[in-house]
Amino acid sequence: MHASRVLSRSLSRALALAGAVVALCAGPGAVAHAEDAATTVVGELVQAWPETSLEGQHAGESHEEPLTFVEGADGTSVRVPTAAVEGIGVGSTVEVTVGGTATDEAAADGYEPALEVLDTQVVRAARPAATVPAGSVTNQVTVAMVAPLGGVPDGTGLADVVDTVNDDVAAFWSEQTGGAVTVGVTAAHDWMTTAAGCADPTALWDEVAARVGFVPGPGRHLLLYVSSEPRDLPGCSYALGQVGTGIASGGRLYVRDDLASLIAHELGHNFGLGHSSGLQCDGTVEGGTCRTAAYRDFYDVMGVSWDRAGTLTAAQADRLGVLPAAATQTAGAGTTTATLAPVGGGTGIRALQVTDAAGTDYWLEYRTAVGRDAWLASDNRYRLDTGVLLHRAGDLPDTSLLLDGSPSAAGGWEGDLQTALRPGVPVTVAGGELTVTVGAVTPAGATVTVVRTSPAAAVPAPAPAAPAPAVLPGTGRTAAGPAPAAGPAPAAGPAPAAGPAPAAAPVAPSVPAEAVPVVPAPVAGEPTPIAVAPVEAAATEPAGSGWTTPALAAGGVVGLGGTVLAGKRVLPLLRRG
Repeated sequence: MHASRVLSRSLSRALALAGAVVALCAGPGAVAHAEDAATTVVGELVQAWPETSLEGQHAGESHEEPLTFVEGADGTSVRVPTAAVEGIGVGSTVEVTVGGTATDEAAADGYEPALEVLDTQVVRAARPAATVPAGSVTNQVTVAMVAPLGGVPDGTGLADVVDTVNDDVAAFWSEQTGGAVTVGVTAAHDWMTTAAGCADPTALWDEVAARVGFVPGPGRHLLLYVSSEPRDLPGCSYALGQVGTGIASGGRLYVRDDLASLIAHELGHNFGLGHSSGLQCDGTVEGGTCRTAAYRDFYDVMGVSWDRAGTLTAAQADRLGVLPAAATQTAGAGTTTATLAPVGGGTGIRALQVTDAAGTDYWLEYRTAVGRDAWLASDNRYRLDTGVLLHRAGDLPDTSLLLDGSPSAAGGWEGDLQTALRPGVPVTVAGGELTVTVGAVTPAGATVTVVRTSPAAAVPAPAPAAPAPAVLPGTGRTAAGPAPAAGPAPAAGPAPAAGPAPAAAPVAPSVPAEAVPVVPAPVAGEPTPIAVAPVEAAATEPAGSGWTTPALAAGGVVGLGGTVLAGKRVLPLLRRG
């Protein structure tokens, strides 16, 4: 497409989300002389994540990286290659010089072509999110039902979407944040047809915002329900949501399914969360030959979205600033022992934070069939473990990584979703600096011991084969694999003693991404979840919270959430590294 067509697209007169990734900067017009070979664009750096449903994952769909836009104050936008602005924070004001059309996978999927970046300057770093005004609803949601260019209404009712937000989604975020986040629909607009399509999501959001009178600001969210008919509209992801800088950021998002976990996940991106993914290493917990598998944390709402809107991991809750001090113990020098209460119980010490010499945080938490995690005993179709889990915190795109505490060789990754640490088996991480051992495990709690070796005595980490990407490239493809063997979920009991895991470095070369699908098929005899099929009824969960207050009727949902603007037509599944 010619540059002038891309650059002349009008955005909303008022879409300048205060503190959010898409806040538009004041200052020069975003476009100067599109007919020139080189064009200067000034605006806010926005990223959006095209993703897919579980159904799409099983079909092998994937996307290699987020979408990246520069949105200008004068109502223009341009899409640029994500790699060209690597290392620049979302929400920053940038001045980029763009040239001709750049070829990328997103254009083949129906998105507007990106333009080649010739030069980039940061005009102003991203500002912290503003404070949400006091009131009964901290995060106000405007809902609009939208049939974009080429689409028709799919029969989903406005009242249904509003109820999902006000009930299951609101209850989830209130529970997980101790009431710091109260979500509610403050405006709702029935079906409308837009001139804009999904190929340029900023134009789509802009048009709807202008028509419904959406006023951006702290804690204000514009949620589009985008018709699922036809399913293959050009550029339409399964969902798309902007990444903000905090709970107060506000932001824009769309979904193509009325699923509570999906909407909760996208709002998580508006709040500044990345994905909860999995780190799998060849026969070790950390180090050696590894891969990062996006969304491969079935316990957490920011991982794969399925029947349950899972509790936030300690790493994600800490990133949001909602992890209570009373729920956390910090490991010191030498040896630290802690008794962890179930994370779903909402009381007691529920997380042990261990920070290595490099400043990386590791988190230990105990998952068992209590409160929000009660499904581990009754609806555990993927045979996930109960027991102590080990996560590593990180930056976007994967702000929480679930390490496999009982690792398989690379050839066995395909069906291995059992990740709990085995009692009595020492596990070494952080290049040999930290050794973690799980002791007694009972329904009431689990004992863990961390032994810290001085950094000088730890095994040095080899240099990585290649620089770690700043944004999720998601280079893998899924392939349908055999279902795990049918049967009850295995107990997290003692495993045969194998000795300490070999010391290893956190960053390591990867195996080919095609080796393993991110989401294996369910247990034999169980129906395969289809992300676009709404569940007939929501199940009420027992009282209890991952971090704070009890109560939540968990909506039965199937699907993946996600975005940086987080989206879901094609999902980044695996990452080398």
